[in-house]
Amino acid sequence: MHNAKFARILKNLSHQDSSKRRSAAEALAEGDERAVYPLIKVLRDENFGVQDAATRSLTSLKNEVTAYMMLPLLREDSFLRNTALMILKEMDTFTIPHLAVLLNDKDDDVRKFAVDLIHDIQYCNYPDKLVEMLKNDTNANVRAAAAKTLGALNHREAIPALVDALGDEEWVCFSAIEALTVLKDEASIDSLVTLLNNPSEAVRFAAIEALGKIASPKAQYPLCEHIARTDGFERKATIISLVQIGIVPHSQNIYEDLVEMLRNDEWDEKFVAIKGLIILKDTRAIYHMIDIAGSLELSVPDRDEKIQVIKEGILSFGCNEQILKILDDDALRYRGKALAVEIIGDLQCPVAVSKLIKLAKSDHRDIRRSSINSLAQIESEEGKECLIEAISDYDSHVRRSAIIALGKICEMSAFEPLLKMLHSETYEDVVDEFIKTLLNINATLFLSRISEFNKNVQETAVRYASVYNLGGVC
Repeated sequence: MHNAKFARILKNLSHQDSSKRRSAAEALAEGDERAVYPLIKVLRDENFGVQDAATRSLTSLKNEVTAYMMLPLLREDSFLRNTALMILKEMDTFTIPHLAVLLNDKDDDVRKFAVDLIHDIQYCNYPDKLVEMLKNDTNANVRAAAAKTLGALNHREAIPALVDALGDEEWVCFSAIEALTVLKDEASIDSLVTLLNNPSEAVRFAAIEALGKIASPKAQYPLCEHIARTDGFERKATIISLVQIGIVPHSQNIYEDLVEMLRNDEWDEKFVAIKGLIILKDTRAIYHMIDIAGSLELSVPDRDEKIQVIKEGILSFGCNEQILKILDDDALRYRGKALAVEIIGDLQCPVAVSKLIKLAKSDHRDIRRSSINSLAQIESEEGKECLIEAISDYDSHVRRSAIIALGKICEMSAFEPLLKMLHSETYEDVVDEFIKTLLNINATLFLSRISEFNKNVQETAVRYASVYNLGGVC
């Protein structure tokens, strides 16, 4: 920035008009190192807009000088200190060389600020100093910050010191547990397991969660033993950790706990419950999973994702008596039953055909459509007859599903019924499906009789014909 322009902007920083001061502070964002100190002074301006402009300009002056000159503000009032911390974080690696000296500061807060900044920046070229602080710093908050930061830095050489810190004050212990969870080291499992007997419920809870997140098979037996001597939230946390490891014992009535989680907890826990029930392979869980799916309104956030998780879980059980019973359960929500019908089709359960034919005449449109789609996936003469019958359903959505299904299975016996129903169809989207299905079944035969239909059908058929096999049946 030219000297004259810089001097003019600098003069406006002390202008009586706050808008002039704000504009000047904003203009210094394009300045150089000379702008840093004036902007720091402006952080004390009585006008919040000016303060904000100075903060943003300092943030844009990303260099070692800015980082160095922000350090004294760590000893100021809360506003200036927090502003300095925010700017120092934005300075990123330019800040790191200047923090080393602060790690030896007499002020506990300053040492902690420095460690927290290293954590937030996620870089440090002197991690051994943090290990030393974890071991020897006189302030528990600083030791806790050092533990947490060593984990964030993935400094595996700190694992022995972190394990030792599990015996430190409770707050330090929590941070050490957090760091060891991030590092996921097998060598720390035994030490974390010993915390299951800690007199502090909070420490036990943290250790249980850590063992689940590390997901080492070494932890499964201690956690299984722990279930027997605990209850409430701690029991629930233990079960969640076992599910994360991939082990769910059949004893201890864990099935009931998982069902309770599925029915009453938030979706993070519901997903865990579904995974646990799949591991147990207890088909009784299918009913509860279907019922939960049926309870989801269309407006529920991430509904499709939730339905897909439930569906994949039920599919893992395969075709079984429990899901067949659900097809006969009239008390089940219709959305849940529709999903069960869809899953039956994906599983291609031949023993379900008679039930699906019955459901294809249900009062609920979605169940009829699901039944038709599922029948199309199962090889069955009775099922084909049901599909042909459904092309005359009073609901256009059901008719459309039946027509598409017949096209997919290329059912020649449906050709004449389809041709007949096409004459009376009034919905254009359904007419399109009639035409595409007839072309797919036998394009040559259909086109030979196209003169039987009105101009609109003829033009649509010609438009689609180019992509179908005119040489014969599909």
